[in-house]
Amino acid sequence: MRFGTPYEEVYLDDAFVPEKEARLSVLANVVSYGTGTFEGIRAGWNAGHGELYLLEALAHYERLARSARILGLALGHGPERLVEVTAELLRRNQVRGDAYVRPLLLQAGEQLGVRMHDSGLRLCVAATPMPGDYIDQRGVRCMVSSWRRTPDATMPNRAKVIGGYVGPALAKTEAIRAGYDEAIMLTADGYVAEATTSNILLRYGEQWITPAPADDILAGITRGQVMRLLLEEHGMETMERRVQRSELYSCDEALLCGTAALVAPIVEVDGRPVGDGEAGAVTLAVQDALRAISCRRDGRHPEWTTPVYGGR
Repeated sequence: MRFGTPYEEVYLDDAFVPEKEARLSVLANVVSYGTGTFEGIRAGWNAGHGELYLLEALAHYERLARSARILGLALGHGPERLVEVTAELLRRNQVRGDAYVRPLLLQAGEQLGVRMHDSGLRLCVAATPMPGDYIDQRGVRCMVSSWRRTPDATMPNRAKVIGGYVGPALAKTEAIRAGYDEAIMLTADGYVAEATTSNILLRYGEQWITPAPADDILAGITRGQVMRLLLEEHGMETMERRVQRSELYSCDEALLCGTAALVAPIVEVDGRPVGDGEAGAVTLAVQDALRAISCRRDGRHPEWTTPVYGGR
């Protein structure tokens, strides 16, 4: 099975049902307007333990609850309950390999009026295998996109709004067609925001910098993990501040991080090498650490993972 192919059962409106029965009408409000919110959660398989681990599942569901609140939607379940539901879903599908979980809170009613209320809210959780890397872990070539990040005054960037990903999708396609791997998006006033589905960090000497939440980013959960590992393992602090485009070209090291991407080194931006044009040593160390922590091959931060089958 490939990434994006769903397992046989999904969770839909308080029941586990066959995936083929979980369908939306073409007139569903969310289909026309993107009215809903979502999350992405990694699950890492440890063959030695015979165990599957959810990575930061509670934090993701806490963010889903915040996103719902921002949009004025009722999630219906607490984050702790949704972690339990997700573990049960993976057990029902007998998942024993790396996987990706996609919770969705949707306005699914057949209602074509543009609004965020009274439109048949539905909650679903599905999962897909993740047999390979979402993005090249050896090094990513980026371009600065002509598409700008939507400002928070237009689209609430502290919520993962379904419709908010049209801009990143356009930016990604623009980058691929131009021969790059990924796009970096700027704010409306020209400062660095983030990549299409991941945050960005840059190193100058012993100091890391990253755009602040006020620069229209989604302050990612993986971003927080990376900042903590940089401090704990390398003694390097990360400063949140405005980042100018030219800093992408002059930094010593750069990385992308996100739930799907985990940690990926940036080796080129707009045809200019980052540092010496090779994956940064600190980036690769953090990449290895987070990948190992995510499936408990590394004993650090067990609080970041939740065992699915009840093992250690």
